[in-house]
Amino acid sequence: MVRRVLTAPLYGLALGVLSLVGLVQLVVVFVIGHAGMPPPTVPIRWARWLPNLCRRLVGRWSGTPVPVPYRPPPPKPEPDADGWYRDEDQLYSTPWIALFKRQWDWLTQDPATLRDHGWTLLNPVVGGVPALLPAGLIAAGAWRPLPLGVLLVATGFALGPAVMRWQAWWTPVLLAPTERTGRTQAWAWTAPRAMAVVRLASTIGTAVGGLGLAALHVLAIVPTFLLWWPEVTLVSRRVVQRRRDELTRWTGLDVPEPYLPEPEPPTPEADGTYRLRRPLVTVLYRSAEELRQAQRRQWTVRDPAAWRDLAWLLVNPLLVVVLAAVPLALVGYGFVGLLWVAAWAQLVRLFVPYDSWFAWTALTDLVPRLTVVPGPLSPLVGLVATVAGLALAPLALLAYAWVSRLLLAPTKAAVLARRVDRLTETRADASDAQAAELRRIERDLHDGAQAHWVAMGMRLGVVEQLIDRDPEAAKNLVVQAQQSSVNALRELRELIRGIHPPVLAERGLPDALRALAMDSPLDVEVRIDLPGRAEAPIEVGVYFSVQELLTNAAKHAEAVTAEVDVAHRDGVLRVEVADDGRGGADPRNGTGLRGVQRRIATFDGTLSLRSPRGGPTSVILEIPCALSLPRTSTSSETG
Repeated sequence: MVRRVLTAPLYGLALGVLSLVGLVQLVVVFVIGHAGMPPPTVPIRWARWLPNLCRRLVGRWSGTPVPVPYRPPPPKPEPDADGWYRDEDQLYSTPWIALFKRQWDWLTQDPATLRDHGWTLLNPVVGGVPALLPAGLIAAGAWRPLPLGVLLVATGFALGPAVMRWQAWWTPVLLAPTERTGRTQAWAWTAPRAMAVVRLASTIGTAVGGLGLAALHVLAIVPTFLLWWPEVTLVSRRVVQRRRDELTRWTGLDVPEPYLPEPEPPTPEADGTYRLRRPLVTVLYRSAEELRQAQRRQWTVRDPAAWRDLAWLLVNPLLVVVLAAVPLALVGYGFVGLLWVAAWAQLVRLFVPYDSWFAWTALTDLVPRLTVVPGPLSPLVGLVATVAGLALAPLALLAYAWVSRLLLAPTKAAVLARRVDRLTETRADASDAQAAELRRIERDLHDGAQAHWVAMGMRLGVVEQLIDRDPEAAKNLVVQAQQSSVNALRELRELIRGIHPPVLAERGLPDALRALAMDSPLDVEVRIDLPGRAEAPIEVGVYFSVQELLTNAAKHAEAVTAEVDVAHRDGVLRVEVADDGRGGADPRNGTGLRGVQRRIATFDGTLSLRSPRGGPTSVILEIPCALSLPRTSTSSETG
């Protein structure tokens, strides 16, 4: 007991110093992470040493172990047979980029990373100030006159065990695994709002950098620097596109890419020159490089999205000031100025007499009406301001995304033009697919049923000659002719099934998919929720698409089980096929997935693929359509 009382202030002093080290470390990680060198995964991973050290020290000194909550690191990428390194649907010639992406996903998707940063930010106030209080009281009492000095020293030693009990409670709140501590309501409310504050703060950097890009854009309009325009435009596109992706990920608002497709590579004329046709004139070029540069200038100048990007770069700083300033000011001044600084000022006040509420005093000088609140109550004002800023941050971020979307998303005319281009392309694909299907049917009839019918006719001709002279031989030929007719009929049925399965026409898509699951070598679970039937061509397309996906899962992915989930929501038929195979599926590596894409694109459908290396694979087909013949068909069946 005596040893615990004597050592607790020293333990608290060590933990208090580490809390200050954590704050410095957080700033260093933020700066290095945004500097680009080394990669941001290095400082984030390195910063884990401090939470790990505090876990060990608190567990040892308090007797309450704090387990390490981190997920295991990802495996190093291994080359494929062709020497390339794969990360989901991307291929790399070296392992470093794939390794960086894996480690980035590992660190950023691990909840313990965010909890570590939250603990580092809060610990100097919640853990550091109480931890240093016993040592501070003892140090202050050592040079104070009696009896005040003895009272301060005794109080410091008396508070030591209580402070360690507080550390034993506080440290696991954010540093222990969530399975152990549970996801508290306070953290569930605070974490996403604190992340919204961080994201709002990150918009400041984009706004400042965007002004520089906007200045380069304006400079490139000058004829002397016009050659810079394509390069400046492409650089700004990368920056703006990154912001589009971030807004979609942060808020769920879809901000699609609005740019016109890049021009086709130039092809020479018969005389070896290259031509660029413009509305009033055709320009001749002697080299492909000159034409390519002219195409890039024309492409970037005529694309309305390039000018809308420029408008957003100019408007973005104003958006940041209007929408982000209030939440950032409330959280920054309320938490840092009125809570964080005020808490540490009370410790310093033990040694140096001064106004420990100077942050509040400075505010009351600007707003005299706030003097009705005394300085000691300013931390409550800071707490209210912090909560208000956290509450406003998601709304401000959503408003920022919505206003940015007005300039960064494609216009209705651009969406319509893209839709027309896509429909034109899918119509051509559909015509090619139809022609290929007709050739396949012709080939199958010629090589299959027709051959059996010809053989049957020849045998019957021989039977006519042998029936009087050799009845036994004629009888054998009749049997062979009968077998040829059976074979021809079987192949005709298989051919018809390949064109339009009878079960699909007679019983609809649900029963057809169940039959498909029963015929599959995989253990397939089918879940269907359709209030009616789609048009026949759509049902045929979905049927053969699911058939192709199950075949791929069994043949290439070495899967054992698969799931087929079919539902109709908000005018969209959604089909998901998932398997437990080895993953690594890529439409560029085979014709199966590309064929499924072309098949559903005929109906303006889309295919989404997620197939990380090692599995599992999930393919989602979405086809806009209406259902008819209302009837309930809800089932869950294993085939």
